[in-house]
Amino acid sequence: MAGDHPSATEFLLGTLLSLPGRIADATILRPPPYRWVLSRAGTPQARAALAAERAVVEGLIARLGAVDGVVHVVTQVDDRRITPERGLDPGRRLELVCQLAATAYFATALDVPELLRRIDAAQVADWGSGLYHDPRRPHPPGSVADALSYYRHGGRHPDGSPRDSPRLYALGTTLTWDAPDRPPVAEPNATMFNSAFSQYTRDPAAAALVEAARAERGLVLRLSRSGAGGPQRPGYFTVPRGWRRRGR
Repeated sequence: MAGDHPSATEFLLGTLLSLPGRIADATILRPPPYRWVLSRAGTPQARAALAAERAVVEGLIARLGAVDGVVHVVTQVDDRRITPERGLDPGRRLELVCQLAATAYFATALDVPELLRRIDAAQVADWGSGLYHDPRRPHPPGSVADALSYYRHGGRHPDGSPRDSPRLYALGTTLTWDAPDRPPVAEPNATMFNSAFSQYTRDPAAAALVEAARAERGLVLRLSRSGAGGPQRPGYFTVPRGWRRRGR
């Protein structure tokens, strides 16, 4: 019936009325401009959150550097401002994610089991939290006890099967070290951090410092902080989608 279909006039009117919404949606779908990112990342709330995150990172570095026999070599820090793509988590709900990523290098002459025991005593981080459970391993993966078990049993599970080299892990934080069965820890480089909007420390001598520390002490450790604490906390500061449409 004729009444079941809109007339040409009604169709044109509906199209014209929907244009503002379509234009707004297209604007929101585009990545936010650099000026908008800087303005949101510079709010008092964002600056306070950044200061709190810096305190966490500096605390980790200070506690590990204070372990007897461990020397801090160099740290690279990156203040990332990420604009997630739609369709990806957290892109479905967040327009801006600010993360503070850091990589700190240390050196030691200690053998690894003694090093691990001293790190455990210093309570550098809550190692072993936030990872899956492997039923073949009596201790949580990423914990000091699990790493010590690796060395105690010659790199094998209790059933005799080989294990991957251990590392220490806490939520958002990983500690690795030089080991004969894997490549040496990656040295710092100018492109180790990558994001659309990024401010990171540049130290042309960083790689040379790490090489010299390895030659002098024998073992290099790499403490990495991703800045993300899982889906519930993708960064130290976030902006939900829709704020640009509301003019903020």
